[in-house]
Amino acid sequence: MTTDPAIRYFARLGEATREIVIEADRLFMDGEPIEADISTLPGSDRQHLRMDGRSLSLFARRADPGWIIELEGRLFEVGVEDERTRHIRELASHVAPVETRRDLRAPMPGLIVRVEVQEGQEVEKGDSLIVMEAMKMENELRADAAGLVLSVEVVPGQAVERDAVLLKLEQR
Repeated sequence: MTTDPAIRYFARLGEATREIVIEADRLFMDGEPIEADISTLPGSDRQHLRMDGRSLSLFARRADPGWIIELEGRLFEVGVEDERTRHIRELASHVAPVETRRDLRAPMPGLIVRVEVQEGQEVEKGDSLIVMEAMKMENELRADAAGLVLSVEVVPGQAVERDAVLLKLEQR
């Protein structure tokens, strides 16, 4: 004899999350059995819900990641996810934080012309950080994100090789 496996969903309405388990012939909400049946009303897109002795009219439409439900004239946004999706989301939320420290490195060998920032200075995306000369041209190196200058590793007049650390930033 085989038994149909239970299907487990998590429905979120506002701050509340309810666990719904559907078995072949039974329905449970938060571990409690409930009597429920839903059917489409003939000739319409409305459903008729019978639940725990109550009879309700509703309309439901898919709205990723759940449903928008009109029940007795009131609208509800219900987020729904299955057990697998919920498990994956929970695992993803426990991933190590993204590294925020970043080194600005010399894109080519050259000579430091100017250092436009100092240690402890806040910078915005696009701010000039260092001007270096390479192949007889001045190249302005800019911040690619907002952050804090942790340290400056070079001084004007210093020759640097490609990939040399010019300064260290902590991105915000």
